[in-house]
Order: sequence, then structure tokens, then C-alpha cells
Amino acid sequence: MIKKLFSFLFLFFSFLLLFSQLSWSKIQPVYPSGIDNISIHLGIVNEQVIWANYWHTNGKVAFTKSMNGGDTWNAIPTVFQYNDHNFRVTDFFAASENVAYLATANQNSTGKNRLYKTIDGGNTWSLIKDFKTILTYVHFWDVNVGIVVCYPDMNGSEKIEIFKTIDGGVTWAPKGGALLTNSNPNQIPRYIKDDLGDSFWFGSSDGEMIKTNDKGTTWTVTQTPYTSSHFVYDSKSLGHFAIINSNTAYFTDYNTGKLYKTTDGFLTEQYISDPGFGEQTYLEKIPNTDILIATSGSYFGTARGSKYSTDGGLTWVLINNLGRVRLQSKGIDTTFAFGWDGLQSVDDYWKIVKLNGRPIDPQNPGTPQNPGNPQTGSGSDSDIFAIYPIPTGDYLHIKSKILLDSFSIWDFSGRLIWQGKSADNRINVSGLSKGVYSVSVLHQGIHHYRKFIKE
Repeated sequence: MIKKLFSFLFLFFSFLLLFSQLSWSKIQPVYPSGIDNISIHLGIVNEQVIWANYWHTNGKVAFTKSMNGGDTWNAIPTVFQYNDHNFRVTDFFAASENVAYLATANQNSTGKNRLYKTIDGGNTWSLIKDFKTILTYVHFWDVNVGIVVCYPDMNGSEKIEIFKTIDGGVTWAPKGGALLTNSNPNQIPRYIKDDLGDSFWFGSSDGEMIKTNDKGTTWTVTQTPYTSSHFVYDSKSLGHFAIINSNTAYFTDYNTGKLYKTTDGFLTEQYISDPGFGEQTYLEKIPNTDILIATSGSYFGTARGSKYSTDGGLTWVLINNLGRVRLQSKGIDTTFAFGWDGLQSVDDYWKIVKLNGRPIDPQNPGTPQNPGNPQTGSGSDSDIFAIYPIPTGDYLHIKSKILLDSFSIWDFSGRLIWQGKSADNRINVSGLSKGVYSVSVLHQGIHHYRKFIKE
């Protein structure tokens, strides 16, 4: 019995050691000839389709696309050339393999803020709307339903402008301005935003959080405990945040980098910990996991690097000490950032990097004497599936609220060893060698993982 227990403990801690090693790998987008091999904006459609673009202040904009999760890229031949040193791309959003939206500003003194659209994978772009103030954000929930956020008209006591479309940009309905009744006038949208499901939230220069949880139909304004957002000259400035649900988010103090949590839509805050990166710490919650990522580039903060937490930010594990900024994630296999080492080196500066590995921490692995309870994730992930007993000797039982007819099993080294189907919500694992494994199911385009021990 003691020998069996020690064997289990060895596997358990070996498992933790292996899967706690997250790492970043460099992605190599391919742009048309004459374009620098760096990217400024990234658009993740799903686990396979990813867009990136490059723009320079001389008005040159180029695009590239990957159809296999970032492994290989194909340059899109079309290159914009506006010959205007004030020109800039303010935002970019990829809605599908073929549809994307590009927001620009200061274009040849005509149409100062324009929204372009492609429906043929970036080969041709059409102007779909001129906006009279600075076009800051563009976000779409599908190819047709989306919003844009613009500066207010600073000629009077105006408020931030928001417009919604349900027909891919043909028509736009105002949702901001005077309709933001609780918002202060003459402030601007700042460079902190996040989206999750039907939600899109962004911070204002007065420390407001402006939110929609119904795809832009209705908007609410909450004055956070902060007096500004993303502003280094204010001692109480709100930093980057990651939405968890319609009322909950993790966020940082912009200047200190300390981590906080709100459960009431930013009315109040709860201090969690200090990841240790200082000014402008970026955050991202990997969907359908308990993994929270914090990063910084040395150009902004007092330190550079990236860390992860699987316990809501209470403790942090170092990934590496390289600068990483502007995180985006669609799932455990689709998490990206930009390299920002602060030195502007050719190797790292503004290069796309992808997160690899899985820090899987057993929540209730059980013991040989006590097989444990069905294992669940957190939030909506717990509704996907659970497994028991853990450890197991013969059958792995699946408890699920949805129909799961196929599964994949991965070994200790992360190698896919088995794909199959289950007609009775159980898997016969008696033929597997003793060790630690992961089982995954694919639901709505997302892989959901559970770990188990075969004894």
C-alpha cells in the first residue's frame, strides 16, 4: 500500500512539474515584399484562422493570414499606400476567414476617420463609413453585428460616441453620445478594453467603465474607484483588465501593476496580489480554463516578462523574463502576444509570439484509497464535462450536460495517443500504462481538458 501511494505521489508531482512549463514561441508571418516582418495588430478568428497586419506612419498597410493556428502564413497581395505621414491604423478586427474590418485615421486630410471592410480575404477593401471624430475601437460578434467607438466632438460638452451595425456596416445606429446619460462629457476612450461572449467593455479617461453585455444594444456606465484610465500622471489610474463574466473582471492598477478583482462591474475592488511587473501590466484570462496570464514589456514597466496563475491571481509562476504585451486568447491553444523586450531588437520587438504548454493542476485527484469525486472546471467550463474516479484502473466515467460522442487522450509528454468515441459515457483505459494522462473533448470549437491518473 505504501509503495502504491509513493508511486502515485511521484506521478502526481512529476505531472505538475511537466505541465507547469508554459513557454512562448515566435510566429513568423509572411508579408508582401518590401514590408517589415513585424506586426502591429492581430485578429484571432478561431483556433485555425488568424490575421495580422502591419502599418507604418507613411501610410503603408499590409496583411497576412494563417489557416493553421499560426504555424504557416500567406501574404495577402493588397498593400494600402496613402503617402500621409499622419496616417495611422487605429484598430483592426477579423470576423471570419474572408471578412475583416480596418479602422484608420488622418488619411490625406479627407475622411479623417474611416472604416474599411473586406469580404474576399483581404484582396480588396471597401470604404463603408466616414466618422467625424477619432475612430478608436472596432469590434464584431460575427460578420454582421458589431460596434465602433469614437472620440466625442470636442467642440462642446459632448460624450464618447458609439455606433452599432447589424448588417455588416451598411447602416449604423447611435448608442453613445447623449445616450450615455451617466458618462462625463469631454473625455475619451482609453487603451484598455476587453471582450467576452456578448460583452465589450472599455475604460474612459475619467476612470469610467463603459460596458455592453448584449452585443452593443444597451450600454451602462460605472464610475470605477479610479480617476483615470491608462494614464501615467495620475496616482489612481485603471490598468488593463480581463472579463470573467457580465459582472466580474480581474484588473491592474496602471501605475503599480497590482492585481485586483471586481464582482460588481467595477463599482468596488478587492486586492488580490502583486504579479511584480509594475507599470502597465497586461492581463488575459484564457477562456474555459483557470489560467490567468500577466505580462509586461520593459519599455512600459519596472520589469519585463510573463507569469501565469491558476488560483485566481493569488500565486504566480514565471514563464520567462522576456517582454510580452497586448495579449489575446481564444483558448488554451490560441493565446498570442507581441514581443516587447524594450531594446527594439530584431529578434523580439513587435514579433508575434504564441503560448505553448498546459499548466494543468489537479483539483481533486484523489488517492488510491479514495478515488475522489467527479472533477469540474470553473465557470461555464464546469458545464462541459467531468470525469471520475481519479485515479482509475479500468474505466474512466464521464459526467456531462451535453452529448459527448468523441474524445482524445494525451500522454504524460503531451503526445496525442488515442482518439475514439464513447456510446455510454465511459472510456475503457485498462490498456493504458500506469501514468498521468489528459482527456479532451471538443465543444463549440473549444478543446476542454481534464487530467487523470491510470494506476
